Amino acid sequence: MRRTDVEGHGPVRFGPPLPDDGLPVLPELAGVLAAAAGRTASEPVGGGAALLEAACGYWDRRGLPTTPEQAVAAPGAPALLLALTAALGGDVLVPRPCAAWWAPYARLLGRPVFHVPTPAESGGVPDPYALLETVRRVRAEGGDPRLLVLSPADDPAATVAPPEVLHGSLEAAAGEGLHLISDETWRDTVHAPHETVLLSPAEMLPEQVTVVTDLAGAHLPTAWPAAVARFPAGAAGDGLHARVLDVLTALGARVAGPVALAAGYALTEPEPVTTRITATVRLHAR
Repeated sequence: MRRTDVEGHGPVRFGPPLPDDGLPVLPELAGVLAAAAGRTASEPVGGGAALLEAACGYWDRRGLPTTPEQAVAAPGAPALLLALTAALGGDVLVPRPCAAWWAPYARLLGRPVFHVPTPAESGGVPDPYALLETVRRVRAEGGDPRLLVLSPADDPAATVAPPEVLHGSLEAAAGEGLHLISDETWRDTVHAPHETVLLSPAEMLPEQVTVVTDLAGAHLPTAWPAAVARFPAGAAGDGLHARVLDVLTALGARVAGPVALAAGYALTEPEPVTTRITATVRLHAR
């Protein structure tokens, strides 16, 4: 048996829950949730048709054409990251610094996690030369690096990676055969959107990038867990999609029915939702 620490906790801990954004629940979202409160049917594992169609529209508007067969929904990004890590296998690479919740899921699965330094101007995306050095060192020591998690709009560093830095890192990752998970939860909350160009890694490396977006942040209250993932088109993406659905099914990881309807509404980006996001970004920027 694994020993726990003196506080009675196991080895997987990563700090307190996300803070509330300080704003009341959007009335229109609350109305959608309340109207669905009497719903008895459960949402399918991976998300129902309406939610997946809304997610596809969200990505389409950001230059990432998506079909429902490429999309999956889950009760929060942690469930998706756990399922992806389990499905892909191998060792995991993450930038330093990175979101506190990224590494514990790999440790829970018994997967080694290796941190790669980032340039000062682009936290969330590893330095390409440091990435190559880390991959080769891990392989020389008998490891099996397969997965790189990164974030083009980074939370702990509060930076957006310049396109040239992102391109260099993706080129290095592709050359080493890594699959990438791009956490794009905060892409709609950039404080100075006209001062930088935010690109999704899936635009540059469409066959090797899975995009994950947690909606309990910019779009939904943190108490309403829902997240969506976009898989690459093609046979490899289809296989990963199927394996992730297997893991989510085994976990019973379904989005709650009323939350799924609210998430679908938010992802269509009606005027009340976009106005709230703009106001929230302005508040936190100030």
